[in-house]
Amino acid sequence: MLGFRIEQNASKTYHVFSPRGYSLQCIRAVGQSKTTFNASRVSALLKSAGLACEEHFLKEKSTENVLLILRSLNCGMVDYMSRKFPINILKKEECVPPESSYWGNENRKLFSQLCNQLDTSIILRGSIFNARFYLQPDVWAEYAQELIEKFHKIEPVRVMVVGGKGVGKSTLLRFLVNQLIQECGRVLVVDFDPGQPELFPAGCVSASLVLEPLLGPNFTHLQQPLYSYFVGNADIIGCPERYVRSCRQLLNDCKIEFSLSNVPTIINTMGFTSGIGLDVTLDLIRLAQPRQLLQISSRSPRRNFVAMFEYDYVTQHPRGWLTDNAESAEKLPYYEMQAIYSSAELSEKSLEEWGFRPSELRQIGLMSYFSQMSSSSQWSLMETVPYCISWQDLAVCICHESVPPTLTMAALNASLVALCILDNETAASVPYYQATVGQYPKILRELPLMPCVGYGIIRGIDMAKGYIYLVSPEPAERLTQVNCLVMGGIQIPESLLLDAPSSFNQDQESATKMRAPYGTYGPSTSQPACRPYRKYNPVFTLRNIV
Repeated sequence: MLGFRIEQNASKTYHVFSPRGYSLQCIRAVGQSKTTFNASRVSALLKSAGLACEEHFLKEKSTENVLLILRSLNCGMVDYMSRKFPINILKKEECVPPESSYWGNENRKLFSQLCNQLDTSIILRGSIFNARFYLQPDVWAEYAQELIEKFHKIEPVRVMVVGGKGVGKSTLLRFLVNQLIQECGRVLVVDFDPGQPELFPAGCVSASLVLEPLLGPNFTHLQQPLYSYFVGNADIIGCPERYVRSCRQLLNDCKIEFSLSNVPTIINTMGFTSGIGLDVTLDLIRLAQPRQLLQISSRSPRRNFVAMFEYDYVTQHPRGWLTDNAESAEKLPYYEMQAIYSSAELSEKSLEEWGFRPSELRQIGLMSYFSQMSSSSQWSLMETVPYCISWQDLAVCICHESVPPTLTMAALNASLVALCILDNETAASVPYYQATVGQYPKILRELPLMPCVGYGIIRGIDMAKGYIYLVSPEPAERLTQVNCLVMGGIQIPESLLLDAPSSFNQDQESATKMRAPYGTYGPSTSQPACRPYRKYNPVFTLRNIV
């Protein structure tokens, strides 16, 4: 499943996600198992799960079948996402079994009962089902096997995956991680994509140590990274220098950590292929110094880079945002480059029919992140007790817009903020605005390079007492490190603000008196959020011309 081989293990349960809008999970048998089949043990396992099956039947089927025990997954994130987006993401759709002599009326009825009980669409080979399916080319497994062999020979495994938007970089990343984790035990994922990150909400570049297989899309396996830096936006057009410097600092942090020196590393990149995108990708290759580079090509030329990133091309190309060819020729070690074609484009379902826009995917990721605070399927953001923080201990910054100091607190109210750590040395070098004592917190005039531990939502601001009320899924011990709140171009999901408490929905009398604090309450839309307005940026045009 997604490159991960599930062996017989009664004590291990895997959480698998296959939501609408993404390529559906495919479960396939891989051949002879390493473990001996024990009918008595399997029968006991079934009984413990509340199922019953005769031992002689298990013995008859053991040589030619795989027994898979499926349970409906109960977790706060699933419940919350099901309530907010029942049509788009986790809604079960009917699947008709293929036409054959085996699938008579009785077996079709049993199959339908099974799907209803699990609240899952199980699609058998040969069935007719309107969806986008997971495709796994043979070259993926061959490439993963080469990496595993290098690891066993104690050769460096440091793979960078590059390609345009929608070519399947994220799916290939999960496949490689799952293949490597089976043999190596752990994998370091360095994520340079602030727009569609794999293990952390959008807006940051991060490095995460993965110990478990990735059996679902990104919003289903978010985790706390080892290191992360807030870029300021999902789109780097307005901040390419800050983006490249953040990536460089992230790489330096990973190099300093001795325990990561021999860990296989997968480096994820953006799908930005032209203009600034080409410059920063050249920078990232020169800074990350991969030993293997995997470039995915689209059948649509407009999605591709202007050239293949062969070693000679990267070392001789004069462009780069912060680096140049002279610097890279001296420091960049030789790497193996392999080009493959995208398999994501072979699917019959298009984005318009099945998938989501990038802005919607970012909103779904944030919804999943904040659902960690949910206590029930009816949880609402307004039911969460916020942290109360004195702004005497904080610095604040708005990095994507120019806001007068007197309006900064009003702009921060009801906004998504990155929770950052500002050290004394950096603080001394950043220009800031400081009002009279107690009137405002320290307001940074520009965004410095700072580690980010997560995100929060400013629930309210007490201007008289100097308190900021913050809602965040991060634990209190981690928040004690935070001394700077940064507002960037990442927006709060609309559904979070317009989601009223359960008491509001149940009590019509209180509904007429109560108002959602930051918006007009109304029926939730079918989509997670509207697409934010993007301002024209002349820098992008100028870089393209040059």
